[in-house]
Amino acid sequence: MIMPHVIHYEDDFFIVDGLVRVICDAARLEPDADIIGDAVISAARLADATLRRVKDLVLENDHLVDRPECLRLLSRTTRAFADALSELLRPDAPLAQSCASSADELERMATAHRAAAAELRDVLRQSTADDSSHEDHVSGDELSELLKM
Repeated sequence: MIMPHVIHYEDDFFIVDGLVRVICDAARLEPDADIIGDAVISAARLADATLRRVKDLVLENDHLVDRPECLRLLSRTTRAFADALSELLRPDAPLAQSCASSADELERMATAHRAAAAELRDVLRQSTADDSSHEDHVSGDELSELLKM
């Protein structure tokens, strides 16, 4: 008997968020390109692939526990990643020369992740709107009657 694969969303979010924070820090600080440049590009590629995979898994699973929170976290991390990539590509950025050979790839990643963050926000808005419309509402009169019992 084959056991179904369990996906540890929270752990995956934690790891990919850490990768994105490293890229955000590299974009915000002034690291030495010859020391850290290649590692930042590798981290960006890993974050790109991981964010895409996690996004697909979350969007495929309508019954995920805490799905709205997962969508919110994923959207925020995805947007931060896109913004950090854009910062890395600024001509005056400390890692701009290191990123120059991968600039087209990084720009495509930034564009794709901006779109993904918007899609995730839209799905989140839709899912929270759907959830609120299915809630049972108790009127004030019903609540009074229930409290009398």
